[in-house]
Amino acid sequence: MINVEYIDNGKRVIIPAEVWETLKELAEHAEIYELIQQRKDQAAVHSLDDILAEEGLSRADLEC
Repeated sequence: MINVEYIDNGKRVIIPAEVWETLKELAEHAEIYELIQQRKDQAAVHSLDDILAEEGLSRADLEC
């Protein structure tokens, strides 16, 4: 098993790599959630159609 060493305020903590990866993913989800909460009442900057057009796609291209 591979461990990750993490130092916080001078305290050394050893965490299994699998747990560390899970914690990183959870932190990313929490960060994204916070961004969504901050921006949910703001007007959209780009529409889906604009983004698709930049990529040379349309909504029809999304249909499976």
